[in-house]
Amino acid sequence: MRMNRYLLAAAMIVMGGAAAQAQSTDGRVSLSVLGGWSAHPALTFGPQRADVNDGFNVGARLGYDMNGMLPWSGFSLDADYFYNQANYGGANNDAQLGSSSYMGDITYHLPLNPQWNVYGGGGLGAVHYNLNGALHGSSTVFGWQALGGVEYQYSPDMAMFAEYRYQNAHDANIAGGPVGNTSNNLSMGLKFKL
Repeated sequence: MRMNRYLLAAAMIVMGGAAAQAQSTDGRVSLSVLGGWSAHPALTFGPQRADVNDGFNVGARLGYDMNGMLPWSGFSLDADYFYNQANYGGANNDAQLGSSSYMGDITYHLPLNPQWNVYGGGGLGAVHYNLNGALHGSSTVFGWQALGGVEYQYSPDMAMFAEYRYQNAHDANIAGGPVGNTSNNLSMGLKFKL
């Protein structure tokens, strides 16, 4: 339990540091909001795989453009919050699993032309699980993610994007059993320059 608190505190420090740095630099900061569909194909409860219905996701990302700070261009440092939720199927259909993640990401952006770019990256941080229903409890564990997408620059200050995110976190001790979760997430969103 103490280790989980340290992981959560470390993730919050990384996100807070990125936000503080972002406030001091003009033109490099962006805020993205997103939402979409989630699937949990490898959710386990104890030794068994659990059936989970499709769910939804929402999230926000604060990005800092690192162009000119590194020898390579195209990288951003991001503080990322992401939530997904789904209901168990089968015999446990009254149970609901929610997952909140707090991650620090590094993302590479590759421009295709002035309006379009593709991007990909990954991150590490804390994932907090909350199980509701007949079985209930919560736990925070270390997790990681990989993400990628395509972005269309609609105006100088706003872009639209579609994104895939693979998130993985295991060994959450909830309701007397280890919960392991892998989620596939498709999202659409808007990105604003601040």
